Amino acid sequence: MATPAIGLGYPEWTTKAEKRGLDPLGMQTTSVALYQLLLPGISNVTLRMRYYGFYAWLAQRYAKDLGDTSVERWCLYLRRAEALYSLIAVHAGAERGVAGVDWASRAFAASGPEVAFHPATDRGEGAPQYLKQKFGAFGAAYGSQLLDIGVLEVVPGHRVPVPTRGIGDKLANAFESAIGASADAFIAAAKAGTVGKSSLTSLAPMLPSRIAATGPERDLYEELLLVGDPAQKPRATSRSHSLRLVLRIASDQRTSLRVDTLRWSLYASQCGGAPALTALGAEEDQQRFAWAVYQANDLLHVSYETILKLALDILGGAPTGMPFEALLAQTVSRLMSALGSHSVESWNELIASLVLAKDPVSEKDPMSEFMLQQTAFRSSRPEVVTSEDSARCSVLLLAVLHKRFGDLLERIAREFPVLAQGDFLRSIVTEMRFLDEHATERFESLLARIVKQRVLDRHLWVAIQKFRGPAGDYTFLIEADDGRMRLRQKDGPVLTNPRLSSAIAFLQDTHLLGPDGPTPAGLRLIQEAA
Repeated sequence: MATPAIGLGYPEWTTKAEKRGLDPLGMQTTSVALYQLLLPGISNVTLRMRYYGFYAWLAQRYAKDLGDTSVERWCLYLRRAEALYSLIAVHAGAERGVAGVDWASRAFAASGPEVAFHPATDRGEGAPQYLKQKFGAFGAAYGSQLLDIGVLEVVPGHRVPVPTRGIGDKLANAFESAIGASADAFIAAAKAGTVGKSSLTSLAPMLPSRIAATGPERDLYEELLLVGDPAQKPRATSRSHSLRLVLRIASDQRTSLRVDTLRWSLYASQCGGAPALTALGAEEDQQRFAWAVYQANDLLHVSYETILKLALDILGGAPTGMPFEALLAQTVSRLMSALGSHSVESWNELIASLVLAKDPVSEKDPMSEFMLQQTAFRSSRPEVVTSEDSARCSVLLLAVLHKRFGDLLERIAREFPVLAQGDFLRSIVTEMRFLDEHATERFESLLARIVKQRVLDRHLWVAIQKFRGPAGDYTFLIEADDGRMRLRQKDGPVLTNPRLSSAIAFLQDTHLLGPDGPTPAGLRLIQEAA
């Protein structure tokens, strides 16, 4: 039985598992669902391309050398290989994106000429482990994507993954050929659970950064990313179009890419702000539009989450809490006051009064989507009280999105049905339709609807669903007690992470993208799509 939280007013027979954030309005879900469609087979935690070859090779060697269908034995084999891989990375230095390097750095520093790593992998009682996840980085990050992209599969009769007969076996063979003598030396060291520091240098050819610029291994990674498994053609095509768009923008920028640059470039292209993306084929242009819709959907929940942050700040100023009606009234009053000169009679009037920025990414136009988001984010940290500027921009950003995308709702709903599944999953489609329904209503009344129905009630409903779930996640930011609302904790607006960082890293690892833009191989891919 858990130790009771004495003095906090919780019953002694209960426990309370808490988590911060976790999508307090349940609106980030649709953004995540959309980017999963746009970049399948890659995730935010698959950090290096060569892990795809590494795991294909491990699965192949396990089948050949052991052939044991025991999941526990596969787990031990996998964990020892991952820990050894991290020791190789630490010894080589400056190798980014390798799992377990924090543990490896400590183990390396604490050891003599040899590092006995098996106690940190074999899940013995009380022994500190290199990673807590049972199946290591494979289980936490790469396994699901390797199955999704068609490198590994699970066959009937057992649960140990094997390389697919198509690209999986080819990739495993190419990886082993590329690393040469390191292959058998690595397997022997992993089996022993001990490695001499002096021998780690000879294993360095296995590292993620050592993919040769030319050769079968690199070619297979390119094929995997840009062509993919024929059995998964729609998903493979979507990933290919997204990666080619990354290369196009990199070619236009002629510099190293950042995720926010990609997001805003794809969004601006929808508004005529990216001329380099105008000469696209029909399918690639549809993908560009999809990324613009993704960004708009993300900006939408930033608007609502900023309004939630304002309400939380107001509640934070009342230590004993306040009635729900008072919280609602004060939040609406703060929004009306912040809008000042933008105050109007109805939502339609506000939309009509707005002049959209010619460049939605302009840092000089205060009405550009970029600047509205940046201003909203100034109050995103829990310790910062929401300013009038942030409060005003939360409403103006919502209005700008409505004006920019209002006429495109039917197309968005048709092409991306994940955004139009009804009020349970809220998105730019559901919210723009909601605004359309109430666009002629008195402006202050509509703001009250937004604050109550789309923000406060929504948060409480989402938190209840999570609390009822199997994990019992407690994500309430506001609690009701004896008719009064009380602040539990604060949380501010955030953008979702659309896998673009991993996409950039994969293109760099496969020598398609360099520090000054696409390599010759990358330019070839752009030209092929033209």
